[in-house]
Amino acid sequence: MALGTERIVEVALELLKEVGLDALSTRRLATALDVQGPSLYHHFRNKAELLGQMAASMVQTGFASLDTGAEWDEWLRAMAHASRAMILEYRDGARLLASSDPSDVMRHELLPSVAQPLVAAGFPPRFANETVAALASFVIGWTMNEQNERMRALMESMMTIDEGFAAAVDTFVIGVAVRAGRPIPRPSEGVAGMQAAGGDNQATTVGAP
Repeated sequence: MALGTERIVEVALELLKEVGLDALSTRRLATALDVQGPSLYHHFRNKAELLGQMAASMVQTGFASLDTGAEWDEWLRAMAHASRAMILEYRDGARLLASSDPSDVMRHELLPSVAQPLVAAGFPPRFANETVAALASFVIGWTMNEQNERMRALMESMMTIDEGFAAAVDTFVIGVAVRAGRPIPRPSEGVAGMQAAGGDNQATTVGAP
């Protein structure tokens, strides 16, 4: 197979699963590709750029099946859960996203595409961008803790992690609704099941500050 950017990224992501971010050296990658190390720099200026391409590939794959026509609140929930699943698929996936150099694809294609469902729902573009950036930052931080053995143990002593994540995402979505002066969405099914009986979940409009 000819050596190209897509092939390099594919093998780099396979190596990430096997050895983690710290051990993912250009020398190890070149060996896996059966090429000389310097040949990689015909495709990437430095390792940070490679990590950026890897991050973009992760996001493209992780979001490929999402329904961009969903209601805005369901879109945010779906994006959050898909992001977490995508990150946890890769060893040190959260660290990679946090430390990578955002590629042109990430800046000009992926990030605008994840904000677009909010824009289509009537949110101002700046508000939409702020919302998806904040949600992405939250998910990366959460999964960084999950991928740290000691922090995960602490989290497990405090909560059921999957349920805790779903509740946190619902809290985020409610905050978006409050800030925008929108009706507060009902909680997701799993979170609703955790709530105490007798509460009234009827949608309520809260004025924007």
